[in-house]
Amino acid sequence: MESTATRRTLLKASLAGAGGAVMSAGAVPGARAASSGRHRPDWHRRIDEIVAAIEPEGAGITVAVSKKGRTVFAKGYGLRDRGLPDRFTGEDFFRVEQLDEVLDLRRGRRRATFDTVYNLGSISKGFTAAAVLLLHERRRLSVHDRLGTFLPGYRRAADVTLLQLMHQVTGIPDYNQFPLFQSAYDAFVASGETDHSAVVTKLESLPLQFEPGSKYAYSNSNFLLLALVVQKVAGMPLGRFLHRHFFGPLRMRDTTQGYPARGSRDVALGYYAETDGVHRAYQWSLPWMAGAGGLTGSARDLAVWNAALSRPGLFRRETLRMMFTPELDNYACGWVVQKHDGKPYVWHNGGMGGFRTMNALFPDQDISVILLSNDQTTYPAIDRSAPKVFDAVREIW
Repeated sequence: MESTATRRTLLKASLAGAGGAVMSAGAVPGARAASSGRHRPDWHRRIDEIVAAIEPEGAGITVAVSKKGRTVFAKGYGLRDRGLPDRFTGEDFFRVEQLDEVLDLRRGRRRATFDTVYNLGSISKGFTAAAVLLLHERRRLSVHDRLGTFLPGYRRAADVTLLQLMHQVTGIPDYNQFPLFQSAYDAFVASGETDHSAVVTKLESLPLQFEPGSKYAYSNSNFLLLALVVQKVAGMPLGRFLHRHFFGPLRMRDTTQGYPARGSRDVALGYYAETDGVHRAYQWSLPWMAGAGGLTGSARDLAVWNAALSRPGLFRRETLRMMFTPELDNYACGWVVQKHDGKPYVWHNGGMGGFRTMNALFPDQDISVILLSNDQTTYPAIDRSAPKVFDAVREIW
C-alpha cells in the first residue's frame, strides 16, 4: 500500500509548485562542462555537495547553470532509470501507457545526463503564458480581453480576463481534482484525449471561489483555459503553436507538448521513495494536463529558453516586463516573483507523477539555475537547492 504522503499527492493530483554520488556529466559544446577530480573548481564541488544532500540517494537529477545566456555548468546525477523489476506505487488514475512502453525504451540502470528528458510539470505554465503574450504582442488578442470572447459557452467567462488567468486571480476551481472531475476525464479519454469541453462544462457547474481579481489562488484550470484560447485564436493546438514559434526557432529539440517524441532514448522515468524502497510512479496523462503541465523537455532546452527571456528579441521589452510583473500576491504570467538577498528571484516549479522540477532566474546577475528530478519525494529539497546553487556561483562573476 502506498504511503499517506504519496496517496495524498496522487489524490490531490495538483501541479502546485507542490541524491547520491555523481553518475555522469553532460558535455556542453562551447561551455565549461562540469569537470571531475582534483581540478574541479570549488564552486563545482559545492554544487556536487548540494545535490548529494538531496534525498533519496540515487535519484536522477540534472543541474544546469547559465550566465548571460551561456551554459557554464551542466551535469547529470543519479539514475534516470533504476532498472527492472518495476514496483509501482499508488493508483493508476490516468490509465495511460507508461513511458518506457510508449517509447520502447531499453531498460536498465541508466544515468541522468544534461540531455535527459523529464516531465516538466508546472514549468509548462510559463510557456502557455508566453504563447498568450506573443498573440497579444501580435495583436491577435489582448490580455485584457474577457475569456467569454473565446469561450462564450462558459457563463462566468465574461467576468475573467486573460491576464487574470495568467496571474491566478480568477477564483476558478482546479480541474485536477479526482473524483470530482472523473466523469470529465472519462469523456476526455473517450474523445481520443483531444476534447476538454467536458472539463469546461464541469467548471461551469461549480461556483467561483471568490470574485475574479480580488485574491490569488493557484488553479491549473486557469492554464488549461488559456491553452484553449491559444488553440481558438491561432487555429492550431497549443503544442503546435509552441513548436512553430518557440521550440523550432530556438532549436529546443527535446521539448514537446506531450510525451517525448518516438525514438527518444535519454528519457527519465518517474519514481517515489517509500518506506520499503523506491517505486515507479504511474505516468500522468500529459494531454489532460495541457497548458497547465503537459510539457516534457531537458535542462539543455530550458537553458536556451531562459536565455531567450533574459533580453528583448523573442519578445519585446514591454512584453517581458508584463511577463514578470505580478498583479496580486507574487504570481505573474507563469512565474513566481520574489526576492533573494534583496535581489529579484523569479522561478516556477513542478511536481507530477514521480517528477520534481525547478527553473529559476536571477535577473540582476543574469544567471539561471535549473534542477530536474525524476523522484517526486525530492521535494522540497529540489526547490530549496536553486538559491543554494546560485549562492555557490554568484561571487565568481
